[in-house]
Amino acid sequence: MTSKDNSKQTAPVITPLHLLQTLTRTLNEHLAEACREAEKDARKAMEKLTRQHTKLQEKLAEAEDKLVEKQHTGADRKAIEKSEQKIASLKQGLNELQEARNAADTYTRQLQSDVRQTLRIAKGLERIESQSDLAIEKRNNPKPQDKPASRPRKPRNRKPAASKPTGENEKPRAEADGNV
Repeated sequence: MTSKDNSKQTAPVITPLHLLQTLTRTLNEHLAEACREAEKDARKAMEKLTRQHTKLQEKLAEAEDKLVEKQHTGADRKAIEKSEQKIASLKQGLNELQEARNAADTYTRQLQSDVRQTLRIAKGLERIESQSDLAIEKRNNPKPQDKPASRPRKPRNRKPAASKPTGENEKPRAEADGNV
């Protein structure tokens, strides 16, 4: 035999137990990763909405300050109306954004609940994986079974045969038959 032959090892045969083990492990890993990604995406969306809300509030504050300034300086009516329209538009955008934030918050809470429930249910996959690991281990490394010492067999619990009672009340057979 050459050293090249020694380095080659035969690959283990893939059995349904190996397949089950691999499937449960892979499914559990992908499921956990998908849950993490979904939570991460939901947080990013919520952060984006919060940033937009903050910017919109700043724009609204600036527009209100400009309106007050225009009113005190006696600007023409057309400029004041334009500022008021801008403020109304910003307030409407702020309301819509708040609704979007509320919906995202509701979605995030529901997602977190779903993730907890999913991971709790997925514990069953971990149990299946560990059971398949155990089954493969038992198959690959069987325990030698101790042969039991020869023991006498215990008799079964049978009811004893009914015996005829003997006593004073019994008549001899001949008398019972009426042949006396």
